[in-house]
Amino acid sequence: MKVINSTFVAAVALIGGLFIGAPMQAMAQGSADVGFTIPTEEEVAAARENRRSYALGERLGRAVVTAFEQYEEELIRDAIATLESVTPRTEYEEAYIGRFLGTMWASLPEEEADMDRATDLLEAAVEKDVLSYSDQMSSLQLLGNLYLQAERYEDAISAFRRYLQFRGVWEPDVLFRMAVGYMELKDFPRVITHARKAIENYETPNHNPYVLMIGAYFEQEDIPNAIAVLEEGIQEIPTQIRWWSQLGAFYALNEQLDKSLSTLAIAYDAGYLDRSADFRYLVQMYANKNIPFYAAEVMERHMNNGDIDETPQYWASTARNFYTAREFERAGDVYNKAIALAETDEDRLGYYRSQGDSYVLAEEYRRAAASFQAALDIGTTDNDLMGRLYMSLAEAYFNSNQYRSAINAMRNATRYDATRRNAESWMEYIRQTAERRGVNL
Repeated sequence: MKVINSTFVAAVALIGGLFIGAPMQAMAQGSADVGFTIPTEEEVAAARENRRSYALGERLGRAVVTAFEQYEEELIRDAIATLESVTPRTEYEEAYIGRFLGTMWASLPEEEADMDRATDLLEAAVEKDVLSYSDQMSSLQLLGNLYLQAERYEDAISAFRRYLQFRGVWEPDVLFRMAVGYMELKDFPRVITHARKAIENYETPNHNPYVLMIGAYFEQEDIPNAIAVLEEGIQEIPTQIRWWSQLGAFYALNEQLDKSLSTLAIAYDAGYLDRSADFRYLVQMYANKNIPFYAAEVMERHMNNGDIDETPQYWASTARNFYTAREFERAGDVYNKAIALAETDEDRLGYYRSQGDSYVLAEEYRRAAASFQAALDIGTTDNDLMGRLYMSLAEAYFNSNQYRSAINAMRNATRYDATRRNAESWMEYIRQTAERRGVNL
């Protein structure tokens, strides 16, 4: 019996010319241009040192200490009440209390949080630009996150840009969130640049910006660059096993069918495919590339394992692939699964007939005769088909040396116009053959 093995997979890979090479535009040299710059470390340090500092008044300061203690004890509603009971007297106090209240309104449990109020408070606090360096920085980041959550994507992108330019560091998570915003706005070129910039700045490779880039290229129908990103991603994050099946699918979209099959076969051999859709797609690719045995064996294995839902159509397709691979007896046996699940007599008759044809080619004539008889027992109003079935039954009987049964089947075939003349000729031939072999009919 034939089996799938790594030797075959390696051969397919060589035939397909599979390689993970340098991507195209997606792997362009140099840093991604996101349309703005950030200050240097020296410039940030100077801005931080020159930033004017303010202090809270004594009364408000005591309220802040109380609110902070309540916040630490997760008494957030009490902390909000404490801060809302005081009246800020300076612009700095307004900004400080607004930032603190905005943060708390956003940190409440989902059913209690008031994101609109939090956003309004933080907007007002940030615009005064009087908070300490760390408070202004964290407020900008939180404001961007709140905008993103509220689906205010342009505002989110603007807040995140201000945050990066204020801090002076290319934070990859923030760049990724900007890319998400651009994705929602369907500004795919900027999705790509911001996701690429995020990739450049992650210390440990992160799969999320790759996913965005792939999606952005796909939306632009730029399949070659989507492939390039997938190839790069597989190199950088080999643990993302789902990408192997995606890469195979993208190769197929790009009409690189050899590479598609190579990739899927390697992924299958490595155990990276685990979904019904992946197995069925591999089967389809084997069939399309005229490798029917492997198409049938993969399908049979995973239906038997429960990975693919059994249907009469799938079992019949598996049998046909075995038939095409000249595994005739195995094809006949598999048709039993299709017959057992068939929902209509018409389908069941067709499967019995195909099973009989398979057993004939396997020289399993008695089993073929049983299949053809089962098809005849179901019956059909198509007289031409009935005649052909009786002819097939007669030939199976003849080849198994059951001459009397063969004559009877041929006699039935003469009842139909399409097969009458041929059946009559066969009847005479069967009689002569039986006589030569000493069989008395």
